[in-house]
Amino acid sequence: MNLNDIKLQTPLAPAIFSDIAKSAAEDISQNKEQNKSTQIRKFYDELAMWDEKIHRAADRKAEYDKSAPFIQMLKAKAAYASGRKSGGKTLLDEHFVAILNRLIDQIDSPQTLRHAKLFFEAMLGYRKASETK
Repeated sequence: MNLNDIKLQTPLAPAIFSDIAKSAAEDISQNKEQNKSTQIRKFYDELAMWDEKIHRAADRKAEYDKSAPFIQMLKAKAAYASGRKSGGKTLLDEHFVAILNRLIDQIDSPQTLRHAKLFFEAMLGYRKASETK
């Protein structure tokens, strides 16, 4: 997958939540020993929490500005998880970390945060669908 295909600025590519998210899901599904659903879900849940907190605020821009450093911290958390080993394998592989970093790097407003959350959600949906096949 080409990480440059993941663009969260408007106008969004028509395939951002379909073909591009599916390609990302295929990338993070390559390694069955890493990128377990529970690990990935932790990152989605935190991103969704920030999105909800900001979108519920009366002044979304001010709330985003206060929250931005903590959203950026997701990159550090992913780096930590990719360095941790369980059973001789790291918890997250470079594919997931690269995709997450690409998403986080583009978040610069409440709107791009929402787009990142929706992309992550679509990617998880495609990943889950491929697990059941």
